[in-house]
Amino acid sequence: MTIKIITGMAGGGKSTVLDSLEDMNYYCIDNLPPNLLGEFIRLYERMETDRKNMAVCMDLRLGVFFDEVPQTLDYLRELGYDVEIIFVEASDQVLINRFREVRRSHPMEEGGKTSEAIRLERRLLAEIRKKSDVVIDTSKLTTYQLKKKLTTLFGDKEDFQIIIESFGMKNGMLEDSDFVFDLRFLPNPYYVEGLKELSGHDEVVRNYVMADPISLETLKRLTHFLDLCVEQFKKTGRDSIHIGLGCTGGRHRSVSFSLLLRTHFEELGYSVLRQDREQL
Repeated sequence: MTIKIITGMAGGGKSTVLDSLEDMNYYCIDNLPPNLLGEFIRLYERMETDRKNMAVCMDLRLGVFFDEVPQTLDYLRELGYDVEIIFVEASDQVLINRFREVRRSHPMEEGGKTSEAIRLERRLLAEIRKKSDVVIDTSKLTTYQLKKKLTTLFGDKEDFQIIIESFGMKNGMLEDSDFVFDLRFLPNPYYVEGLKELSGHDEVVRNYVMADPISLETLKRLTHFLDLCVEQFKKTGRDSIHIGLGCTGGRHRSVSFSLLLRTHFEELGYSVLRQDREQL
């Protein structure tokens, strides 16, 4: 079993890393105390699950328990587990700006002195940063770019992978995709009362989109075409295919189709990474 430990600076992007690894089929836990990790792994190995690997976020929110992290990880390595530490950070000014944007205080902040809290946290994390296998500076990365980087670093390299990505046309065309399909001709839930604030992740939105015969026919023809493309991509030695699905805002129709296509390809046994470019 591979165990990835995510740690680093508050506001650095640890939650995004954890979410991305979950999309890569890791079983993810946020801030499990290190003294419980070994027992949880033993329980997890007895569970019936298709998630073979685990990712755990451990940071200074653990308080005094955080000091036990290095010793716990050394113990797990002695037992034969593949343990990797991912340290996420950003520059002081970027972290300050992020806390201001979300109107939250740094967890170690006292008296409104965010910069002092960041410097203290950086000192407290210096030792585990030295022991980290991967250090990611997110100062110049958007959430989308960070997820892309993580896919490159930790995505499945052995099997052919299908990447399915939803996006909003109004925010610009999707880059680096092999195919892009424009779904703006399908019924738009945005104009339906009660559906505007939802997304394709909500079943009621998918049901609305797929209730139209044109949507059903589009999905049928799209899957037939992509089945052919996937097989040909594999034959040419490619290790992945990147499929983009766009609608106006990247919230309803494109997300609905991305989820339906993911189900289709997973049922065929493919490794699928599905992601939304727009933050929903």
